[in-house]
Amino acid sequence: MRIEDGQTKDRIIMLLKKTGGLTAEDLSKRVGITPMGIRQHLIALERKGIVSYDAKKHGIGRPVFIYSLTDRADDIFPKVYRDFSLDLLKDLESLDGRGKVEGLLRLRKQRLLETRGKKLENHDFHGKIRALSSMLEEEGYFTELAENDGNYTLNQYNCPISKVASHYSEACGYEAELLSELLGRQVLMKRSIPLGDHYCSFNIPMA
Repeated sequence: MRIEDGQTKDRIIMLLKKTGGLTAEDLSKRVGITPMGIRQHLIALERKGIVSYDAKKHGIGRPVFIYSLTDRADDIFPKVYRDFSLDLLKDLESLDGRGKVEGLLRLRKQRLLETRGKKLENHDFHGKIRALSSMLEEEGYFTELAENDGNYTLNQYNCPISKVASHYSEACGYEAELLSELLGRQVLMKRSIPLGDHYCSFNIPMA
């Protein structure tokens, strides 16, 4: 079955977003088309400013080219009025101090706790976390849920509040607190997009 070009480009973008960078050969194996076909898509994405590459030297021989998404590609993924929200918070800080900003972030956490909590109240713990992952997808997050050694790992490969969190790190702390209160577990943030990782990752103990 032939995959349409648009679908192939979307898969390439999602794989690069998820992994942080891949070679054309790696993409070829994962997408299921020839390396030459992958390179044609990468060239088109590079011309649009969505993809760039770095040459990595490994011993003797030709360098390996690692393709990754540019900052411009981040605009492909849904954001919730990120510039407008950040500007408002900066104005509020200028008028009333940083404490007011933290107060607003606390209010946001409480609002999400109430709205998301109502949707999760009829689930057991395992059902809650699966339903929460689906809920985040509906809100514009690109998520992945995995189980490993008695823990869940919830990865988020885009952050709708990344611009806010890059200026107000408290936002990340409230995200972890929100998950902890929703799930009744001590959730730890292991990776953070605003802190330089290519995805956010939360560790959630099953017991």
